[in-house]
Amino acid sequence: MAPGNGPLHADMNKLGLRCRTLPGGGYGNGEKTLADAVRYCLDLSASAARVYCLTRQPAPDVVYVNGPRLLPLAVLLNRPVVYHAHSRLNKSYARFIVRKCLLTQRVDVIATSAFVAQTLRALSASLRMKVIYPGVPDQGFPIHEGRSMSRIGIVGRIAPEKGHLDFVRAAALLSDRRLDVEFAVFGSSMISAKGYEERVRTEADGLPIRFMGWTNDVASVLHKLDVLTVPSNANEAAGRVVIEALSAGTPVVAYPSGGIPELIRHEQTGLLTRTPSPESLAEVVQYLLMSPDLRERIIRAGRSEWYMRFQLPAFQRDVCNFLEAAPTREKGIDQSAGRFTPRLQSLEKTIARESRDHEGARLLQGPSVSCVNDRSAKL
Repeated sequence: MAPGNGPLHADMNKLGLRCRTLPGGGYGNGEKTLADAVRYCLDLSASAARVYCLTRQPAPDVVYVNGPRLLPLAVLLNRPVVYHAHSRLNKSYARFIVRKCLLTQRVDVIATSAFVAQTLRALSASLRMKVIYPGVPDQGFPIHEGRSMSRIGIVGRIAPEKGHLDFVRAAALLSDRRLDVEFAVFGSSMISAKGYEERVRTEADGLPIRFMGWTNDVASVLHKLDVLTVPSNANEAAGRVVIEALSAGTPVVAYPSGGIPELIRHEQTGLLTRTPSPESLAEVVQYLLMSPDLRERIIRAGRSEWYMRFQLPAFQRDVCNFLEAAPTREKGIDQSAGRFTPRLQSLEKTIARESRDHEGARLLQGPSVSCVNDRSAKL
């Protein structure tokens, strides 16, 4: 179940899964207005009636909710709930909603990074929570051939928190140093305010920066880059594109923001800047371009890091294990004696068999799980 009519519905249909539409959706990113608050309350009320009808028979063993806005709706079903926290709760209204839901003692949490988990632990001392880092499919590991001009890029949604203005300013500094480099921006504003993208394009005018638009083929983009920059602000939870770059063999230069240092080991699997500034970003990018041996070591170590920590099947297995155990945790049952153990063993075999096709969503068909999603896929 998900608000709106986004790509999640089409993806679920391809996998043969029913995806029901909930009222609402279409909220912008950033600060919310009083009108947004009123609409949220109306949407929540309308969604509650629909979800109740859809889940009454048969009742789900556990409800999985993918964001804070629909968490109250999941709690009202009076079933064990797993809340997957993909971002830090930096808005007061989001913390208020989640805190009230956690007080019911029916909510277990998956946090996408320890950085995200910190805020949640502050809301509830007795919270049952596990950090599970994102997993991504194999992005391919091509042979890196020398190019006459190095390509520096940024990939993802064009938004203030992603640092595109800092990328443009770093590009200006590097261009002034007469380096053989070109720059590319892959992405669009999507749910972010359009005004920010206009500012980025205006400041990039006259610089060797190409705006390539949005693409879903992230692997192809990463293979075209010599360096991926990730100048995200302090609220970055666990940038998926960082992990995709590790798999693709594309060196990452990132700000030491939020959960990023949990993904990258400095000077081993990537490089972190000293400060979150365009000057520091330009300095570290230039250092990497001038250090081919270091770059080669980072490429190979990053690929190994993805293999050991961030493979998609391992992520699927960990999430499924957590979902399987939720009903037993709710009842205070020893997890080792959970009633889903035989099914879980079968599920693990399915993960291994299906991982090459990257159809992980199928794995959630096993137990009776209702999934309530309130976020669109973002790079």
